[in-house]
Amino acid sequence: LYEATKAADAVAELKASLKPSAQVKRDGAWKNVDAKYLVPGDLVALSLGAAVPADCSIKEGTVDIDQAALTGESLPVTMNAGECPKMGSTVVRGEVEATVEATGADTFFGKTAMLINNASGGLSNVQLVLLNIMVVLMVLCIALCGTAFFYLIFRMKEDIPDALSFAVVVLVASIPMAMELVTTSTMAIGSHTLAGMDAIVARLSAIEDMAGMNVLCFFKKRNLPFNKKVIQKKYPTFFE
Repeated sequence: LYEATKAADAVAELKASLKPSAQVKRDGAWKNVDAKYLVPGDLVALSLGAAVPADCSIKEGTVDIDQAALTGESLPVTMNAGECPKMGSTVVRGEVEATVEATGADTFFGKTAMLINNASGGLSNVQLVLLNIMVVLMVLCIALCGTAFFYLIFRMKEDIPDALSFAVVVLVASIPMAMELVTTSTMAIGSHTLAGMDAIVARLSAIEDMAGMNVLCFFKKRNLPFNKKVIQKKYPTFFE
């Protein structure tokens, strides 16, 4: 519990340090506010180097938007009046005013994040393994306790209370109480090792999930993780 709480606190601290802000016009004056306080209809300024705080509609002018975080494309996209830059993208050239159309979970980025969360809401691989082990052990424990109980009554001629007490002791002794503790401690050691490599583990079970990967696929090959194009093969157009 301590390691899981510590990992969650680290993620929360990282999110707080990356909290986006927006330049919004309210009451006739421009103000810098936290992006989470934006509402549809607000007028925001999209300037060079600023992150787009919400899904917006450009009023007038031209601006270049880097959408690598959303699409994986390394080249910026030029947008004109009426077009809609998405939250999560970055302005790389120009400065325009735009009207907020959607915020939070209603944005393109927010809907994508919700789909990912819904898809990953099941039990992790290590939890499934532990659950299967527990089911098998419980069946064996019940069978062993039942055998001991009936053997003491019909073969050893023991009293029912004494036989029942012995069966309960066998059942309690057969429960693997240290299994979860050992598994959590092992993953906690892995979390400390990854922390030394500047990696933040949000869930301890994610360590085992990553260890069980055979193939890791990235969209658009190298564009998404590196945000740049790489020549894979050279095809000369002429020969001397």
